[in-house]
Amino acid sequence: MNYYIITKETFELVDKSQVHFMRKSLDKTKRLIATTEDVEERIRKFNNIDTCSSYTFTNHSSWVGDGTGIETWEIEEITYIPEIDD
Repeated sequence: MNYYIITKETFELVDKSQVHFMRKSLDKTKRLIATTEDVEERIRKFNNIDTCSSYTFTNHSSWVGDGTGIETWEIEEITYIPEIDD
């Protein structure tokens, strides 16, 4: 699995069938994704799920806003469903 932060525009180009998790930044300009696809146009790539999760705790004001972050279990268990993406 690959873990990235990408722009909204790049997310529109990725293969949604390979995206397993997606969370929009609070300002809706970035997407944090878990995907099997290799994404070249990215803001940040994480080595593993733990570093991805840790990043959201350090930068919670961009992702959660309440002083917490995105837990690894959320990334593993919450499935992205393209049909309900707004």
